[in-house]
Amino acid sequence: MARRHSLLVLLLVSILFACKAEKPVKPKKPVPMVIIKPTRAVLTGEQRKELGFPAEVISQLELAAGAEAEPFFVTDVVHSANMKGEEGFERARLAGFSVHTKQPDEIITSYRASLRSKGYLLFRSQRSYGKLNDIVTVVKGNATYDILKLQRTEAPNYHLDTMAIIAWLKERQKDASFMVTGAGPDWIETRFIRPPENSPVFAKKIIDFAPDVLGHDQQTVDKVAESMNQMNGFFLVWD
Repeated sequence: MARRHSLLVLLLVSILFACKAEKPVKPKKPVPMVIIKPTRAVLTGEQRKELGFPAEVISQLELAAGAEAEPFFVTDVVHSANMKGEEGFERARLAGFSVHTKQPDEIITSYRASLRSKGYLLFRSQRSYGKLNDIVTVVKGNATYDILKLQRTEAPNYHLDTMAIIAWLKERQKDASFMVTGAGPDWIETRFIRPPENSPVFAKKIIDFAPDVLGHDQQTVDKVAESMNQMNGFFLVWD
């Protein structure tokens, strides 16, 4: 009898605890997100001296961009055989300076010609597609094709090295007159001096050479031609 009584007490206690309202769980405070912006390397006095660019050239671009100049490095391949059979190695070389800007097109349009007359090339070296500021760069040079050599622009998926791309661009100068105003490892932008007489035909040649300009938007030859007319130039890209 005592055992049944004990079991009954335990059952009642269990029911009591089961029916007891649970304490509301306080939501945890969200952990604040910390965004760390990388510190940009500012062009030092030693680097300015090494470049030997006129001070007014650098200050002019800094003022136009509203940003301090940064060093622009290119990668050189140094050929040298050694005991291990290695034939070369890569070395970073200071070749110019860059500035971040929200107005790359305006800066290139305003200063490209005057800098070119002084023996400098001004070009867009990085596109951010509206997410961040673009980067424009100044290097020594006279031929705009040198920009592709510095950026080592190529399309390995299409078996195109830098010199093959330059050769194609030179061939297209028969159809229109243009200059390279920007380049990266896998893209090129240009501006027309004299646009092609037949935009759709020229657009077809662009698509044949750089099919990735069509992107994923199912563009057509006519749309590429329309884009060329709007930007007064053309764009090449390889994925």
